[in-house]
Amino acid sequence: MQSNIKNQWKYSEGFSLVELVIVIVVVGVLSAVAIPVYNNNVENAKRSEVMVTMGYVKDYLRIFYGEEGHFPITPVWENVVGSDWNDFPNATLRGTYFLSKYYDYRSYDGIEYKIRCYWNEGQDADFWVNEKGEWNWEVEEG
Repeated sequence: MQSNIKNQWKYSEGFSLVELVIVIVVVGVLSAVAIPVYNNNVENAKRSEVMVTMGYVKDYLRIFYGEEGHFPITPVWENVVGSDWNDFPNATLRGTYFLSKYYDYRSYDGIEYKIRCYWNEGQDADFWVNEKGEWNWEVEEG
């Protein structure tokens, strides 16, 4: 009787090849579902960060417009931090995905403006908003 028990344990150690293949397939299916969801969440987080930060910039522009009667005139893209029309300290616009140096402002005539945020180094995204609150998400697929 005792020898039968030893033989049963001898052959039941470890996993069979079929069991390992099933586990690999299940992990692969879960990964195939999780990765696109994660990528979508990252894109949504980027957009949320940009919208909140540009909201701060828009508030400063409204204050300037209320005091001066026009928006600051800069015919070329100028970095928001360090401009004379706001009080942003250097790290105020720093976020998880975008740094202060990636937020630019431009107004040719003082009536219309655009605030732009471009993606860190890679230039794979160019988000902007204008004085009417119209957003544009020019995100290149890459």
